[in-house]
Amino acid sequence: MREEDIITECKDLHNHTRLSYCGDRDVFAYTYIPYCESEKVTTIGFSNHLYYGETDLEGKHYKTGAERAADMKDELEQIKKMDTNVRVLLGCEVELFYNKEPSLAYDEAKMFDYVLMSPSHIGNFADYYRQFFDIDNIKVVQDLLVEQFKRACYVKYPVPMGMAHPLYPLISQNEQEIVDGISDSALADCFTLAAKNDISIELHACLYRKNTKLDEDGLSPSYLRILSAAKACGCKFHFGSDSHRMSMFVGSHEKLLLAAKKLGITKNDIWDI
Repeated sequence: MREEDIITECKDLHNHTRLSYCGDRDVFAYTYIPYCESEKVTTIGFSNHLYYGETDLEGKHYKTGAERAADMKDELEQIKKMDTNVRVLLGCEVELFYNKEPSLAYDEAKMFDYVLMSPSHIGNFADYYRQFFDIDNIKVVQDLLVEQFKRACYVKYPVPMGMAHPLYPLISQNEQEIVDGISDSALADCFTLAAKNDISIELHACLYRKNTKLDEDGLSPSYLRILSAAKACGCKFHFGSDSHRMSMFVGSHEKLLLAAKKLGITKNDIWDI
């Protein structure tokens, strides 16, 4: 890789604020801004969850995509008052459950700069998935991750689309076995489809979380294998620290940049958004 092709700055498009029910209640969009320079983040995107039947912070009513966008725009207005050169984008993390339509209506997507599809929250919503599948069975989860990924690739919105934590079995006790057991041919099928449909693939925090074995650089060979398959299929990539609190944001981007370098991902491979 030529020196000039090495990525030295991040567009981190997967961050949460207090508006995600699992986000830190003290974290607003503007909370991130003072940390961006030291983290080498030049563009930051906020992608709060848009779950089915989500309620607001007081538990009052369902949040539509339009309501979620309106809430975020109030927070983003505060950033305009700050002395910063950081570019800020408004996205959302769209849920796609098995046997359900996406959690964001097509027309409401126009209120966002981009959409991250999230088809792999199987362990997070185990009670729902147990109605249809034996999710304690490793092969069942592997097959479900692959099929859900493909379903997400066929979803259409009128804004750029990416895939959050691709093929990542969140909250699974068998994560290593599940990930390592997804075949090369299944990976090729998934990422060929993603490349064909212009779905960006996320360089996600699962690369350095300790749920799978890590190498001497503190990165997961299991997830490097998955992302290497995406690179081979011609996918574009975006960075996603998936931060829900500041401790998840600070210190994460050095690892993400290192992963990009190890994978041979250059500036030309990054999602142009």
